[in-house]
Amino acid sequence: MKYTTSYMICISIGDYGLDACRKALRRCEKYRKQYPDLVAEIRLDLCGLGENEVHELFSASRIPLIATCMKRSSHLCVAAVMAGAAYVDINVFSYIGLRPQEQAMLRSRGNRLILSFHDYQMTPGTAALAKVYREAVKAGADIVKIVTTATCTEDALRVLDLYKMQREGRLGRKVVPLTAFTMGDAGRFSRLEAHRLGAPFIYCALRKKYIVAPGMFTMDEVENFHEQAVVSGTVAMPASKSVAQRAIIAAMLAKGESEFHNCTRCRDIDSAIGVAKQFASETYFDKGGDLIIRGGFPPEKKKNDSPFSDLISMSIQNIQGNRTAFVGESGLLSRLCIPVMAQLGESVTVTGEGSLMDRHMYGCKEAMEEMGASCILTAGETLPAVVCGPIKGGEITISGKKGSQFITGLLMALPLSRKDSVLRVQNATSVPYILLTVDVMQKFGVRADWHREGDELVFNIPGKQKYMPAEMTFEGDWSAAVNFIVAAAVFGSLTITGLNLNTIQADKKIIEVVRGCGATVEELPDDGGIRVTRGSLRAFDFDATDSPDLVPALSVLAAFSEGTSHFTGVARLRNKESNRPVVMEEGLRAMGVPAKVDGDTMEIAGMSLTRRMLEGQMLKGGNFHTFSDHRVAMALKVASLGCASKVTLDSIDCIDKSFPGFLKLFESIHQ
Repeated sequence: MKYTTSYMICISIGDYGLDACRKALRRCEKYRKQYPDLVAEIRLDLCGLGENEVHELFSASRIPLIATCMKRSSHLCVAAVMAGAAYVDINVFSYIGLRPQEQAMLRSRGNRLILSFHDYQMTPGTAALAKVYREAVKAGADIVKIVTTATCTEDALRVLDLYKMQREGRLGRKVVPLTAFTMGDAGRFSRLEAHRLGAPFIYCALRKKYIVAPGMFTMDEVENFHEQAVVSGTVAMPASKSVAQRAIIAAMLAKGESEFHNCTRCRDIDSAIGVAKQFASETYFDKGGDLIIRGGFPPEKKKNDSPFSDLISMSIQNIQGNRTAFVGESGLLSRLCIPVMAQLGESVTVTGEGSLMDRHMYGCKEAMEEMGASCILTAGETLPAVVCGPIKGGEITISGKKGSQFITGLLMALPLSRKDSVLRVQNATSVPYILLTVDVMQKFGVRADWHREGDELVFNIPGKQKYMPAEMTFEGDWSAAVNFIVAAAVFGSLTITGLNLNTIQADKKIIEVVRGCGATVEELPDDGGIRVTRGSLRAFDFDATDSPDLVPALSVLAAFSEGTSHFTGVARLRNKESNRPVVMEEGLRAMGVPAKVDGDTMEIAGMSLTRRMLEGQMLKGGNFHTFSDHRVAMALKVASLGCASKVTLDSIDCIDKSFPGFLKLFESIHQ
């Protein structure tokens, strides 16, 4: 697919003499059929033309022309204007120094004024560049052009930062089109990057021998540029499964009717609904699509005759327990149900399917026994688990180093104990997920007061509490949004709706990350969402301790960010649906991206999309393993947008675990 955006190709002509300029323009005309918006720039400071020759050349041209003069003299530009120049490009400070009548003559025929600044030695600091932009706007520029010389990549990135500053309003209220890039080999990529960021022109020469500035493209190069993926549009996010799963179990525990709006479906949410069907009095979707749960826990004992089997298979063999809580492949639901089901006061089997059956239930057995309940696991401390309580409550200290999911289960179970409880969490990770649990509990009238004592989170939980029914509208899932946010930050622009901007969901952390590495994020409170626009991305550091689910998507972001990104806190991701750090490392390396996992850290050496395009280093396609991990599969789909050849994933059905609509939305945002 040819590189197609809103910018125009501008062929720079610096040939000496009228005949040479005419000949060059005839060559330009050959491209007009393929590129109808093509313009040509006549470098009046290089062509050696007199006023009469300028008038002759400009008046006869069938191509819109830019009259460019880097010298202080403006008389040639005036001659070009009188002859019909479509644009005039003149130094901003030279223009400011002209008399008002001279300024008026440079735009007297309805042409557009380009006020430019060139530095052929270096790249000034950001403040100086911003001042140039503001001076040009103040002087009445229709287009501002800022071109400096890059001696290193950082110089180029500093100039490209002007686009982000402009979008964020940091260059002033008035916004005019901006062309900002750097000359030289070190900044060559910025020429293309500028146009991906919104510059109105991409400058090039007809042939290599006609190049008039260091690093300029040739027309052949421009024709060969491919926009590997331009993403655009609007996507709506499904319900947060983190919120939904917690709320569904809370409703199961509440005596009375709870009602949930915006309960979009995925396998993990369906698994929670399945548990509610087993243990609540009644669970169903009404005609309006709202989820209704009539809870009351523990329920009256009855035969296992619920319609749960219509939703999820219950083919469990050789399990000892009076009743069964089938949790699908949900790690959260399994660790939540182990303590909650113990409060039933009879033996309950907690079991699931797929990769969940191989995941270690760290600390569950010891904690349950300490609180007077039993928890029988396999020899490898994996599911199925047979639990029996009730949990007596009291004071317990537990490590949060391996994750927050079992802590969530304890928090939701302990209010049902006869005794008050103090839960101390050492080395807490995924803290936002823990606080999300407390927030959901509060909506159902249950208290779990907390504070910090040094490195511990301490929860004071009164016993003999009762869950009260509640009505909730599930907010959108930031975990679902992260892959679209990364896609927009690298490949274009997206509006993402259905998100709570005041959420305590852990994965909202991604906004801070993408802003920090160079993308633009605009919050849209009226629309309940955000608009993400790509930027000149640079490497970043990320601590996965509290937001581990971001790692796959951010690994892709790192692959397209200039420099080496560093991740810490990744070791705990080994016990997810797959060994996520290692799987992402292997996937990226197969695509040609240097990546290394070492214990609790991961490093990824990235390169901007533009540099990959210019230097022929797009990612490699091929066949890739997802290991049935939904987050890995979604991340690799985003990475495929930057691959030079087709990407085939061995399993994409796993995406339905958290986001059944992902693939359809993904196909809708790129062309």
